[in-house]
Amino acid sequence: MRVLILAAGDQQGEFEDNDYPLCLTEFDGTTLLESIARKCALLPASEWIFAMREKDVRRYHLDNIVRQLVPRPRILIVRDNTRGAACTALLAAGSIDNAGELLIVSANEVVDVDLSQVAESFRQRGLDAGTIVFPSVHPRYSYVKLDPQGFVLEAAEKNPISSDAMAGIHWFAHGRDFVRAAMQTIRKDASVDGSYYVSPTFNEMVLEQALIGVRRIESRQYHPLKNRRNVRSMTQPANLRSAAR
Repeated sequence: MRVLILAAGDQQGEFEDNDYPLCLTEFDGTTLLESIARKCALLPASEWIFAMREKDVRRYHLDNIVRQLVPRPRILIVRDNTRGAACTALLAAGSIDNAGELLIVSANEVVDVDLSQVAESFRQRGLDAGTIVFPSVHPRYSYVKLDPQGFVLEAAEKNPISSDAMAGIHWFAHGRDFVRAAMQTIRKDASVDGSYYVSPTFNEMVLEQALIGVRRIESRQYHPLKNRRNVRSMTQPANLRSAAR
């Protein structure tokens, strides 16, 4: 399995009182990047690929950080902002195993779930692709609509076509399926506000009659770190978070 961790997003969502990249946000004394890397290190991966902005690597030594967390990581340097996560992921196309599994993980959110168990469940179900979903209707997330059998019929970015929001984790049985589908979304200009995302690649796979499934988690198992409010809630003691509700 190749694990591709996308940590090259722009500064949107970061805090005005510092200029650290969002992946270095701390909660419970641990950076987001560290939490994600530790979860991914438990996967039986043949290669870990970290996509990071060149200026962040130079200024904050992100490459040295990930070398402490996973064995022999590949650092993909992104020299400028891309037109979205799908474009950033395609920069790693040369390192993606066409025949092997691919797991794409966004580095601005974290889930309280064993990713190795999730991947194994997708394998056992004979899926071509899969994603983790949680209940929400907020338009900042991506969504999937399911058929009665629980397979994905449609995916949409920033549009709640259902209450199944995607948690920024996408699994593909074969890396070539993602690369082909991502290139198709770009050819068709399937963008949102000028950016290309990973979730719409599912639509291209559905057109090819691929089987795409989901693993459901509870809202409390999903932690998006996109703004000050999210981080404040994560860093509060558990009793205060409960009282705040």
